[in-house]
Amino acid sequence: MTSLLGKLVRLFSHHRRIEDLFTEAIARLFERQPELCLSWLDELELITPISGEDQRYIHVITQKPFVALEEHGSGSRPDLIVEVHHAVEDNELNNLAEVVMIESKIGSIEGGDQLPRYAAHLSAMSASRKTLIYITRAYDPKDPDDIEAAAKDIKFRQLRWHDFYKFLQNTEKDALIEEVMLFMEEQGMARSYRFSTADLMALSGVPRAFEIFDETLGGEVRTKLESFAGNRPRREAVGLDGVRRFGTYQLVAPLHDWDLFCGLGYLLHMPDGYPAAVVKLQTKPRAIGREASIAAMKRIILLDGWNGYVLDDSSEWSLVEREKGLAHVLSETDHIAAVKHFFIESIHQLRDELTAFKKEHPDLPWNGGNNG
Repeated sequence: MTSLLGKLVRLFSHHRRIEDLFTEAIARLFERQPELCLSWLDELELITPISGEDQRYIHVITQKPFVALEEHGSGSRPDLIVEVHHAVEDNELNNLAEVVMIESKIGSIEGGDQLPRYAAHLSAMSASRKTLIYITRAYDPKDPDDIEAAAKDIKFRQLRWHDFYKFLQNTEKDALIEEVMLFMEEQGMARSYRFSTADLMALSGVPRAFEIFDETLGGEVRTKLESFAGNRPRREAVGLDGVRRFGTYQLVAPLHDWDLFCGLGYLLHMPDGYPAAVVKLQTKPRAIGREASIAAMKRIILLDGWNGYVLDDSSEWSLVEREKGLAHVLSETDHIAAVKHFFIESIHQLRDELTAFKKEHPDLPWNGGNNG
């Protein structure tokens, strides 16, 4: 059975969209069941306990934008902020909330200085207690001293989503909790301590998987990408570490430095349970020629199968991408050839669109190639 959230995720093909959807689901869960949220924070010892007639209530905020501070390279938008307000007999804490800022990662990694930026914004908030939580699906260790050094009067805690899943297992269930837990199971956020038959089959298939990666991303595909980008591609994430931490296995090649770059490869965590082949064009915040790059991306999304993400927010990474779920190549006679054809066809589409773009903007530091 697929969760409702899992079905909705199919409307969005990029990991950031999955994270945003899950953030809103958790926020809704906390809003509907504030005692569950308070119980979780109490268990983590992140908020002040109450006694007697004292009461607490929460205010939940999602995706709150913060303007970049002077020392920051970009603005910030933490996933979730929980304000815990106290109504106590002596009124000591009545006007000063405790604040917990939460950043969630499911299929992505920390952005450039993201956590120190969030810590600085949290430090500037008026609160009696301030905590920054970094909660991830994959193991992504951070040094608390580095984060806390970026701001005053904050505490940093790192958690894994399977810890929250375990917490939910011990709560009274309703329909929303069950949906959230089912989605977490589908997205690999619920740790199991037993091997399933599927686990054993997956482990035995690892060598073959890397053979497929090398076959479909090498040879003609790699040559086409290099010719198009004018630069030698490299792996975005190397080997098993990339698969484990990011759920991706991709080649990337810059078109003009890393202000605009092309990537192609595999997304391994998809809602239907199958990996997907993907080709993307991406630009970073404050990139050289970003406005022109975004204009080109908006032309590309008019092509069949291309989708754009965060094209109108200059503080975020922006991209266009084209995906093909591997379930759709199973009917083909030669699966490897079908995937390679998808990669090459997508590169040709980008080449055709960017040929005119390069001529319109010769001032950008292009790497050279264009004859994919």
